Amino acid sequence: MATGGSVRRSDLGAWLLKCNPTAWDLPGFWAAGERRLTSWAVRPGYRSAMMRPTDRVLWWVSGDGRTGFARGIWGLGQIVAEAETWVEDEAGFWREPSARHGIRARVAVDIPLFEEPVTDAELRTSGIGDLEVQRQPFAANPSWLSREQLVRLEDLLP
Repeated sequence: MATGGSVRRSDLGAWLLKCNPTAWDLPGFWAAGERRLTSWAVRPGYRSAMMRPTDRVLWWVSGDGRTGFARGIWGLGQIVAEAETWVEDEAGFWREPSARHGIRARVAVDIPLFEEPVTDAELRTSGIGDLEVQRQPFAANPSWLSREQLVRLEDLLP
């Protein structure tokens, strides 16, 4: 497995994109009837440059659950296109203009959302507490899972 936070394609099981519901209005997105993501912001860098169409991707909601969305995995899908330079011109579901103004790249995805998440508590109860997002919750997008981590996780996914 890769060490020191470095990702190698030979180790990659899936990408993981995080949503902070204090910055992005997930309750509003859900209330509007939306249940599928088609793109997500990523930090430009070697990881986002490694993202390829058909790579698996998980969608993680962070936070303490006060928004009504428990911390954990809320979606599973795939990368549709390589990451691209992007400036977010529309407010969309961003709560504050400052949040969207920091976006410099995005990746096209097809991520259907789950009706109920696989919560962080469920993951930890099942012995999965070593995901990068659990160890470094404030790291930039994208995060990742190793092949071995994904195999341990698959039985918990809907």
